[in-house]
Amino acid sequence: MRRSVGQATKRVMLITHQAPEATQHGLPSLLSMVESAGVELFAAPEEMVKHPILEGRASTADVTLRPGGEDVILVLGGDGSILRALGQCAGSGAPVIGVNFGRVGFLASIEPSNMERDLSRLFAGEYRILDLPSLDVSWADGKGQAVNDLAILRGGESRIVDLTYAIDGEQVANVRGDGLIASTPVGSTAYNLAAGGPTVSWKVRCYVLTFIAAHHLDTRPLVISPDETLTITNAAVVGDCDLLSDGKRVGSLGPGRTITINMSGPEVHLGIFPEASFFRRYREKFGRG
Repeated sequence: MRRSVGQATKRVMLITHQAPEATQHGLPSLLSMVESAGVELFAAPEEMVKHPILEGRASTADVTLRPGGEDVILVLGGDGSILRALGQCAGSGAPVIGVNFGRVGFLASIEPSNMERDLSRLFAGEYRILDLPSLDVSWADGKGQAVNDLAILRGGESRIVDLTYAIDGEQVANVRGDGLIASTPVGSTAYNLAAGGPTVSWKVRCYVLTFIAAHHLDTRPLVISPDETLTITNAAVVGDCDLLSDGKRVGSLGPGRTITINMSGPEVHLGIFPEASFFRRYREKFGRG
């Protein structure tokens, strides 16, 4: 993970929660602040459909986002919306910063109650940019990236998956169960955490393999180096496995087919404030006290 200092914001690309009612009450304040700061606001045409208040106040022009912090992707939503923005804008180098209009908001740096204060800090460049890794995945029928995780799950009427996995071409084990998850440090607090995998600090360069309801007493999560390549084969005689990238189904893996996973995906860029450390987020979002 690399960390750099943000710059004063000149342009904002706005992305909001898929449900318009989740964020519409926060838009008037946001628009007022953007206009007062002299920041240009852009939004995709579908945002205009969701929020008519943006008409005449945000441009739908197709812009090339610039890296470094002059351009910022501002997300009003939950972790799912922030994750979607990170994936869509990974190649631009522009940072994504979220206002939490979701349930957990682990990736969000701004709470709605502090939006006025923290947007002023954002526009002034008083934030940091974290450069975080993503997974590159490829199989016979497709390819893509995963910011959080790539999950392989039993599909259709299959009662169990039968998977063989190898590291750098060397077979490690055969696993039967409900599936497995290959997770980045960012995704370690999502599906991986729910499946009993380890939480990984954003400063650690690695990815994690975690098994779901494995039918083996000796199956444990595995931490993999960023320089190592993971290959997973559907060893079943019949029955496809579903492939989910960041929670979205992207394809299937037929019997005898293999998928390759490594950490060569494009970096994603998350904007945070200096006080919002990984472990502070972890304590506040998942702690009991």
